[in-house]
Amino acid sequence: MKNIFSTLFIIIGIWQFFVTINYFKTLKKSGGKSTSAFSPMAIWFSFILAITFIILGLSSLFNWL
Repeated sequence: MKNIFSTLFIIIGIWQFFVTINYFKTLKKSGGKSTSAFSPMAIWFSFILAITFIILGLSSLFNWL
């Protein structure tokens, strides 16, 4: 069961990383004056969340916790 959750966390982290990159590219291409001022903060938080999920998944998978 632990391996399933670890793998799930790693998959969610990778998915979050790709979604963050996609949002950054979209924002870079079509961002303007109407873009929220909180968008850069959302990108950084999403990136940190992706890294956290991947680290938690790997540490749980290899019993580093």
